[in-house]
Amino acid sequence: MRRILLLAFAAACTHPATVTRPTVPIAKPTPKRIEPATLGARVLLAVTGYSAPRDAIALAELTRDYCAGTIAVLAPVQAIADQRFACTNPRPIATLDAFLPNAKTAAIVTDLDHVSARWKALRVDDKSAFANPATYPLVVGTFSAEHLTHFILTGVTAITRAAGAQIDANGIDWYTKNLRAEFADAKYVHISNEVSIKSDCTYPVSGTYQFCSKERDFQALIDLHANVIELTGNHMRDFGDEPLKKTLVWYKAHHMGTFGGGNNPAEADTPLVLELADGKKLGILGYNERCPLHECSKKPGEIGANAWDPAKAKAGIAKLREAGVDFIMTTVQFKEWDSAQPMDTQQKISRDLIDMGSDLVYGSQAHQLQLVEFYNGKPIFYGLGNLMFDQIHRLGVRQAFFLHEYFFDGKLVQAVPVFTFMSDDRQPTLATPEQAAAEKAIIFEDARLYSP
Repeated sequence: MRRILLLAFAAACTHPATVTRPTVPIAKPTPKRIEPATLGARVLLAVTGYSAPRDAIALAELTRDYCAGTIAVLAPVQAIADQRFACTNPRPIATLDAFLPNAKTAAIVTDLDHVSARWKALRVDDKSAFANPATYPLVVGTFSAEHLTHFILTGVTAITRAAGAQIDANGIDWYTKNLRAEFADAKYVHISNEVSIKSDCTYPVSGTYQFCSKERDFQALIDLHANVIELTGNHMRDFGDEPLKKTLVWYKAHHMGTFGGGNNPAEADTPLVLELADGKKLGILGYNERCPLHECSKKPGEIGANAWDPAKAKAGIAKLREAGVDFIMTTVQFKEWDSAQPMDTQQKISRDLIDMGSDLVYGSQAHQLQLVEFYNGKPIFYGLGNLMFDQIHRLGVRQAFFLHEYFFDGKLVQAVPVFTFMSDDRQPTLATPEQAAAEKAIIFEDARLYSP
């Protein structure tokens, strides 16, 4: 009997799967929570280059690829990002500049402290850290939109000629209805308005290059919440000084700040300084390069645009910096040029302004969109095209874009293009996905975006 029991026991030992064993939980150490050291570290971002095809990513996909190392992480951000994604990323990168060669084809996780406008932040689960911070899924702890400043930068506006005739027929509400939703939430809206109010203004649809606007149609500026008006345009004095004087009074009465022009040379050269979030400041200077229509303020007491002078620009930028302005934007009404490529002089002046200390340069003359460039890491928008004008005679003048710019801690951390296409009846219209893709292909050249 004893031998039978021993054999039975031995047989049982050869089939361990039939033996039931109690499950003993293994205690794992609870990971120590890492609190973000600064406010910007609380907002994680997955970023790519501007010419990269994707604009959004699902959180599940981002988590998977982050943990696999398919998506890299900026080394100073890794501890918080690893905590958020509950894994250890195997691919830390020391600096964002080191990732530039991969910017078009890959993504990297960074945060609001380290990002710059050179990088396109992907929407996560279709939520933007800038447009939808309250519901954006990669906020670690708390972060409020009050720490961001939303500024919209736009292209050429001249409500006149055939566009004005369409407003006569259809009304100003019809004219701006396709744009208004995009302009509803910004703290500052920039409009470069090239035309002055004239009491007896009429709108011939063609055959004239003298432009005016009816006061009625400045309602378009109100509808788009404009409060930053650029005065560098070529056509403000087409009908003499009185219409421009009247227009400056209108801007003041409607609480719109102006720059790049004024009642005399000193006023024309006075920058506009705007309050950003958290006590930071944005300063804007504007110039007209050529003054082809005698629109510039040069003589004592002469009204008009601020004439370009490199010494004056250098001094103006230096004064803003000495005054503690955190971010300096410089705009120039360059010579008009029917090409997406900037003129040599346009490129030289823009780069010189960056070398003088400007943080962003914008060409406000362009009736068609032009290239985007990062020079020494700072953005140059050579031209945004027509926001509100009447040109439809060729494809280039119908294509345009404006920018949702977001400032954090006195820095421009994002510039989101919104593409438009002028309709056959001269109504400004948001571009279709196909039209937007064609416009992106024009303005984004890899060599200008990703060079060190």
